[in-house]
Amino acid sequence: MELDFTEKLEKICRNRYEAVLLVAKQARRLNVERMKAESLTAQIGEEETANQEKEEKVVNQALREVIEGKIKFGRPEEKPKTELKRL
Repeated sequence: MELDFTEKLEKICRNRYEAVLLVAKQARRLNVERMKAESLTAQIGEEETANQEKEEKVVNQALREVIEGKIKFGRPEEKPKTELKRL
């Protein structure tokens, strides 16, 4: 994976903080999926030690998916600021 991914993230997200949140949420989703798959294979009794060594880290996979545009996300619409009324 390239080390210069910040330029690509700037095109996708408004700022760095939004990018971090987006990648973190995707990493959590991927981690939950992996944990479910591991628990299923443990119930069946299969061993997948060879596949675990070759697997990409969850954060790297999430970052790659965000940069490639595989992840769709929406922003909450900004409400117009209203003037405060004094009592």
